[in-house]
Amino acid sequence: MVAPIEPFAERCRRAAAAAASLGADRVVASDHGTVRWLTGRESEIGWGPMYPISAGTHVMLDPDGRGRIFCAEGEEAAGPAIEGLEVVTYPGYTVTPLRAYPALKKLLDGGGRVAIEPHALPIALAPSADPIDATHALAILRLRKDPAEIACIERAARVASVGQRTFRACAEPGITEIVLFSTLHAAMEKEAGTRVPVLPDLISGPRMALVGEPPTDRRLEAGDLALADLVVRVDGYWADSCTTICLGKPTDAMRRLHDACVRALEIGIAMTRPGTVAGDLDKRVRGAMGEAGYEYPHHTGHGVGVSFHEEPRIVPDASVVLEEGMVVALEPAGVGHGIGCRTEHLMVVTSGGGRLLTDYPFGLES
Repeated sequence: MVAPIEPFAERCRRAAAAAASLGADRVVASDHGTVRWLTGRESEIGWGPMYPISAGTHVMLDPDGRGRIFCAEGEEAAGPAIEGLEVVTYPGYTVTPLRAYPALKKLLDGGGRVAIEPHALPIALAPSADPIDATHALAILRLRKDPAEIACIERAARVASVGQRTFRACAEPGITEIVLFSTLHAAMEKEAGTRVPVLPDLISGPRMALVGEPPTDRRLEAGDLALADLVVRVDGYWADSCTTICLGKPTDAMRRLHDACVRALEIGIAMTRPGTVAGDLDKRVRGAMGEAGYEYPHHTGHGVGVSFHEEPRIVPDASVVLEEGMVVALEPAGVGHGIGCRTEHLMVVTSGGGRLLTDYPFGLES
């Protein structure tokens, strides 16, 4: 099956129109996710935000949606050719003093009011005139995913699902968390056929009450609970996933907690349809865990796309109304009495409830 073609030129026109509605004469997009959405150019996540050789990739759009992509020399072919967008380079790596930022600053300077994403544009590149904050206006354009975006996320979800099945198959007493993670990371990269950035929670045993913890050198033991929350990026789009397993025969308390998480997730999946208010979805899923005697300190869910955590956020009192084509991860959890559990699926909003994009078993016993 041929994947849908990403409509980059149309996205650029929409972004330019959104900026114009704010009173801007042009817009500079700098957020890694926005740049990927507009141009197909994927940021190198391993460099970090302050890579000294490059000032990053930025997109400047005029009101008609035409404009320029600014990137370091040598990166001209890092993305597809897009009608109406000229690729302009600035000096990147050199054996002489590095001057990426001042060189790019000169290219970005121009007349009129500029809309920017302030969280992503370094102050060294900021326009001289008072800029307009276009962060929200650009982000809401990405709330509903087009068919090409959903296809990209589905690919990332397949890779994450391979990671979850490998986690279940390879978790055993004696293996360390970090070796287990290395094993499933390798399986995901084999499936993707390319490098795969991963944000992992991988915890076990007494660490199960923690949230947002990377793998350590702790060795798994018989009877442990273990959890893998894998946030995976493939070709610039993210997927999110989580399962909890037991290495051996689970206790009654473990079964009750796991069953409650699975039931709460099923309730959430059924509610993930157009017209559902995000805060109501959080209240129902969080309430189901509360009725079972459990609670969790984090969000119930969040949007996923070119960012791994975006709107709609499924949190208390959130007012965003779900629409068909939004992509949401739901992850109810419970902690207490020395144990913890979290279950998660990634889904696209449809009239019949969430259509699952991730695919792996949820059984507690490995």
